[in-house]
Amino acid sequence: MRALFFIPGVVCLFIGLIFLLVFRLGSIEDERSEHSMIAQGWAKLVDTGRRLKYDYKNRSRTVYYGVYEYDTVDGQHISSASDFGYGNPIDIPGTQGNMVRIRYNPNNPTEFVLLEEQAVSRTVLPSFRKIGIILSVLGILFSAAAIAAILGLFDSLLYGLIMSA
Repeated sequence: MRALFFIPGVVCLFIGLIFLLVFRLGSIEDERSEHSMIAQGWAKLVDTGRRLKYDYKNRSRTVYYGVYEYDTVDGQHISSASDFGYGNPIDIPGTQGNMVRIRYNPNNPTEFVLLEEQAVSRTVLPSFRKIGIILSVLGILFSAAAIAAILGLFDSLLYGLIMSA
């Protein structure tokens, strides 16, 4: 009974660390993208592809992605698929016939990112960091409370408070 907070503490800490890991991996990808994808241009959506994605329970769902065409600064005409997936093909940037801004790697022009998708990533990732920090702190506090209860520190603290009153 004294260790009642220990299990929620460990769970919060574990989930918090997962959120922090996702944030860090996303940050590394953004940093890599910043350094390698330095050329900018405009792309046109020419096709929509789909892939099956599987979740941790091995359930499949269809994810749609855009295939874009663009010209590089050195005149190459590129056709490449986005790595960013959508649950609905209507949500893919450029479906209304508009050109979309991209950044691409001049050393590997098929490697690109849409600026809109990059902006989404930059607004979502900090939330993962905040949630991860909050859950980790809660996990540490719960675990510390459980350890203090196991060691009997609460009993002596309560005894001291009662005796001083």
